[in-house]
Amino acid sequence: MAKTSGPRTEADLYVETAYKIAYEDDFFLAVEKPAPLPVHPVGRFTEKNLLSLLKKDRPEQAAGFRIVNRIDSETSGLVLVAKSSAMAGKLGILFEKRQVKKEYVALVLGVPKQKKGVITIPLGTVHRRSLHMRRADPKGESAVTEYQVLKTIGRNALVRVRPQTGRKHQIRAHLALIGHPVAGDKIYIDTEIFERYMQGGWHKDMLRTVKSERLLLHAASLAFRHPETGQDLVIESRPPAIFDAIGAGKRKP
Repeated sequence: MAKTSGPRTEADLYVETAYKIAYEDDFFLAVEKPAPLPVHPVGRFTEKNLLSLLKKDRPEQAAGFRIVNRIDSETSGLVLVAKSSAMAGKLGILFEKRQVKKEYVALVLGVPKQKKGVITIPLGTVHRRSLHMRRADPKGESAVTEYQVLKTIGRNALVRVRPQTGRKHQIRAHLALIGHPVAGDKIYIDTEIFERYMQGGWHKDMLRTVKSERLLLHAASLAFRHPETGQDLVIESRPPAIFDAIGAGKRKP
């Protein structure tokens, strides 16, 4: 990620654009989104986002495309893209009724003492300048996250995460609140680094604190019943190799 100076334009903003199709039928796509890449046009990312890239690459289908499940720009992995507003509504209902089993893989800093557990900390919200983050708040939104340590990698751990609720930043906030933030999480490791990153881009000195240039959180699996055919689907995506490399203390090539 290049260092920049002064206000950044869309041309200056670093993104990965090489998405892959993990599943496709007549009704929707399951896309493996790289990171960092927003799913929608937002702010300065009017063209550098998944939806715009799909529409550009498939102009004959562009009018029907609808993003169904959102994941953060710096989170990689599976995003469902409906081919019509009607299918987007049907898939959206599955998410609203919690009939989609979601599984993520994260590389966290340190190794949790409990190898598996359920985090139930209610989440409030902090807004400050460009910072929007979740914090523990007894009066906040209920949130439930299951986790299990898959393996240790050096001083860190690869964990499987299954969110039972769908709050914004839920996984990132919950893991940080138990003392094991996701590697590369500029918001939940150091908010000053996040502010610097938003203003001036990536600086090499940030690596000492956050350990990775990108957030090491990956949407690895979606399991649900197809709303049109009734077929039970399990769509999977392997985390990038960088997860193991960073965990072992190696820089990406």
